This record gives sequence, C-alpha cells and structure tokens, in this order.
Amino acid sequence: MGIPPYTKIILIPGDERETRQYGISRAMVVTLIVLVAVMVGVVALLMMSFAGKHTERARIQELEFQLADARQDIMVAEELRVELDQMRAIQEKLLYMLGVEDASPVGADSLAAWLDEAPASSGEGMQRAAALSLSPKPDRWPAKGFVTREFISGSIPKGIKPHLGIDIAGPVDAPVMAAAPGVVERTGTDNFLGNYVEIRHGLGYLTVYGHLSRIAVGKNDHVEAGQVVAYMGESGQATGPHLHFEIWYQGEAVNPRTVVAGDPPRN
Repeated sequence: MGIPPYTKIILIPGDERETRQYGISRAMVVTLIVLVAVMVGVVALLMMSFAGKHTERARIQELEFQLADARQDIMVAEELRVELDQMRAIQEKLLYMLGVEDASPVGADSLAAWLDEAPASSGEGMQRAAALSLSPKPDRWPAKGFVTREFISGSIPKGIKPHLGIDIAGPVDAPVMAAAPGVVERTGTDNFLGNYVEIRHGLGYLTVYGHLSRIAVGKNDHVEAGQVVAYMGESGQATGPHLHFEIWYQGEAVNPRTVVAGDPPRN
C-alpha cells in the first residue's frame, strides 16, 4: 500500500481540552522516512567502526605483548652468546695448555676430537703449550704493497657484507711472510680464499693468508716471524694478484690494523 498524498495526525488530550489536528504531506513523510533510515545507517556504521577499533586495539595490545616477549628472548639469547664466547675462550686456552695444535673452529662437541691428537708425553705437551703461549702476537705486515680493501665487520641484517681481512695488492709470486712466530695450523684451497695458509700464534692469535699462487710450508711446520710461507697470487675469488690477510683472536676476526702498527711496506 502506497503513502497517501496527505496524512492527518489527530492528538486527543486526556483532559477535556480541544482536540488538535496536524496535516503531513506525502513529501514530508518520505523525508522523515529517509532521515530515519539515514540515522539508522549512521548509527550502524558507528557501531561497526567502534567494534573494528576495539578489535584493532586488542590486536595491537597482543602484538605489544609478543614484542615484549621477543625482546626478552633476544636478551636471553645475547646472554647465552656471551657465556658461550667465554666458554670458548676458556676451552681454547685449555687446548693450548694441552698442546693440541690441530684446532679447528671451536665447537660445543669438538673437544673430544681434539684430544685425540694430544701430545705423546707431558713434556711434549708442555713444550708445545710454552711455544704457543710465549710466542708474541702478530706484529708485522706479511707482504709489501698497497692496501686495496680494508677490514669490514659487516652486518647481515643491515645488508652490509663483511670483509674479515685486509687486501694487499702486489705482483704475482711476491713473497708472503709470517706475521709472527707460530705453527702452521693448516694449508689448503678454499672457494673464496683460493690457496691459503693458517698459522697459529701465541696468546690466542691466528693469521690467515689467502689468494696465494704457491704455498711454501706444510701443516705443523714451525715458522719464524718474517719467514716466507707462500707467494702472492690471484687464486680463488680475486680480480687481481693480492694477499688477503686476516687476524683472528680467541676465535673472532679482528681488524689487522688494531694489531699491526702502520701500513704495509711499499714495493
């Protein structure tokens, strides 16, 4: 049934006062209906928006709790890392005292494997330990030339690629010398370093020499400071002949410039 063109509203008071009549046109009725519908729609939207914001606030609060838990986990992980580094340092010192020379990077389950290569006698063990502990730290540059790339500790989360050594450019087959007295830890070939030599020194130091053309020493050889251990080349991932020189202290790479003074001598 449609809306009549004209509608009367009669108000009858409860007492004996005069009855009142009001006339409402069809246009006015339609307008009132539209206004009521709009108001209902606005109220419904406000309620939905409030409900959505309430859910959003609850989600934000939940995320804040998760973030707090994650920060706590990071703090615990950092504390564990510090404790593990301390344990590794103690373990490495113990290995020096035992005279174990073939010490790969320290691992949680590697002590037993290292002990398999313990010295044949206590005298030999003490001699090895004394040689390692009393020899000086690296104090000289291993090659002549120009520094073409510096040490970069890097940050993987920030997208900064590390470069854990210093590159010294020079001619092919230029001599590479030991940076300090020590024992050759290992020699070999690596995808990045190419031909390389590692030398174990005293006080927890290890030096690495990479991109070599030829190697002049073997594993377990005792070398003196300045002794030729290899020759410069461009093996591995190298764009030209140079020496990649690393210094490690207690299992961590350090900037060679913080250990060796000055600059490499020029050719």
